[in-house]
Amino acid sequence: MSYIIDAHNHAGIRHGACQTGEQLVAKMDKVGVDKAVIFPFTEGDFTNDSIHEYAQQFSDRLIPYCSVNPWNTKTALKELEMCLGKLEFKGIKLHPTLHGFHLSDPQLVNPIFDIAEQFHVPIISHGAADLFNCPAEFAIIAKRFPKVNLLMAHCGFFWSVDHAIEFAKEIPNLYLEASRVPVFELSEVVKKLGPEKLIWGTDSPFVDYEWEYKKMERVSDSKEAHDLIVGGNIARLLGLD
Repeated sequence: MSYIIDAHNHAGIRHGACQTGEQLVAKMDKVGVDKAVIFPFTEGDFTNDSIHEYAQQFSDRLIPYCSVNPWNTKTALKELEMCLGKLEFKGIKLHPTLHGFHLSDPQLVNPIFDIAEQFHVPIISHGAADLFNCPAEFAIIAKRFPKVNLLMAHCGFFWSVDHAIEFAKEIPNLYLEASRVPVFELSEVVKKLGPEKLIWGTDSPFVDYEWEYKKMERVSDSKEAHDLIVGGNIARLLGLD
């Protein structure tokens, strides 16, 4: 079965932003999206509780990922093990910029990738080309953990899309995620890298949801390529295909 899957959404409530499971599903229904990955807003003091609740409420539509701040060394790994084990979350979200760590930091990040490898789940990380999560940081950690599929959110945009493409072409387990990236850069990704390594996401609620989906029609030149990008690739990584 071919699914349309949005691989990047925040859910819950925080200062200045809100998106419930019901609100996201309404956006999905309007556009024709089958399933969506959800994880919490990661600013400040956050939990994964609402993600579990929304995923239970819409078990056939929403795919829960958990997130932690690696600096919380006493609780982060236990939280991941509980979410991925007992609660059956399907992936991990990291945000090096907000939490102030290098994605390739061995002491803080290696234990998280060890858990991802143990549970056979992908990791998506913010990847907008700043000091903490530039494409080189992704390359280092992806090579260190070749069995963990790693998604670079935002393709290294603004300044490092070319580097992101180079590294993703070289490293089998490194994928680029399309949210908030303009059509020109995404077209370059497909042209130079192929549709098999690009994964569609929206970064809702911070976007025009319909536009983030519609723009993908202009990125590839075949239905087969489009189907891979907007669902087939992430479905394979999640074992849904």
